[in-house]
Amino acid sequence: MKAVSEHENKPSKPSRRRYILLMCAIGLVIAGWSGAWFFGRSVLADQLDTQLQALKTNGLDLSCSDLAIAGYPFRYEVYCTDLASSDRYGTKGSLGGLNAVALIYNPWHIIFEAKAPASIAEPLGGVLGEMSWDTARASVKFSSSALGAFDAVLQKPEAAFENPVSRGLFAAEKAEIHLRNAPETTNAVDGFVSVDALQLKSLPEFSAVIDMRGHVQVAGGSELLTGANLAALVQQQNGRLPIKLVLFETVVGDSRVDAAGDLLVNGDGTVSGNINLTIGNADGLLELIKPLFPPRDNSFSIVSSVVQSLKGAESDVDGVPSITLPVAIDQGSIRIGFLTLGRIPPLFSAGT
Repeated sequence: MKAVSEHENKPSKPSRRRYILLMCAIGLVIAGWSGAWFFGRSVLADQLDTQLQALKTNGLDLSCSDLAIAGYPFRYEVYCTDLASSDRYGTKGSLGGLNAVALIYNPWHIIFEAKAPASIAEPLGGVLGEMSWDTARASVKFSSSALGAFDAVLQKPEAAFENPVSRGLFAAEKAEIHLRNAPETTNAVDGFVSVDALQLKSLPEFSAVIDMRGHVQVAGGSELLTGANLAALVQQQNGRLPIKLVLFETVVGDSRVDAAGDLLVNGDGTVSGNINLTIGNADGLLELIKPLFPPRDNSFSIVSSVVQSLKGAESDVDGVPSITLPVAIDQGSIRIGFLTLGRIPPLFSAGT
């Protein structure tokens, strides 16, 4: 029995050797992975410094407090608090903080989270803006040479903007923005935006909430995904950048307004073009917007008269009586026939 027992104990030495070899292999893997992670961290830090310097050379000074890189062992996490920016035109912006996370084995997909509040001050136009939110996250996917897709979601955003002649205060349940290359059109970019339960708090007489959906396609807009700014892209297109308004849908109470058409962004930043505007339940919409007109102003009467004159051309759209109106936009000025409805501000200042 003793001999058998000694024979049974003999395999313990090879087992111990295999265990030691396994531990050594694990140690080598950990050491190699750690070395690769810290090397990647140094490369990332150098790239951040290079990019910040490049932005400064191009007129945008970007800075933040407590810049740090963490996330070992499987991620890279870049933290930045009190982000601030200023450009050569005097425009200043700030952000409470920004976190960026990428998995070490998929660095082309980055998740961003922004911390409130944010602010902007543009002295040339006298524009001031502040914004806050519950959460603000974005997903950015890069291709080999450019941005491949961008998706951002803000929960419960609130914004206040003012210029020398007006002020606006807005709040919503959720806002989303999506950008990607158009799948069926070469060198074009699709942009999607949506806002749920928008409230115009600066207009207390207008209590209805608004749901909005939009889809635009920018021909020749692929360069926007490589970092080109809109003004430069318009100049490259000889001062006329075509934009297709695939759909812009606004739902207010029981009424609905849809718009679609072809637009141009001009070299001075203004918008021109023609769109078809379809109004569902026009009477209900008129009742909602009536408090927005001054009591002694006859503008509402003119609008109401135009709508009533078109009632004979109503058609049924999804069970709702609807009117379709041709709208002309001339360098930002919006007109239906002889009636001027308002003005779209320039998308950028001429010369920037």
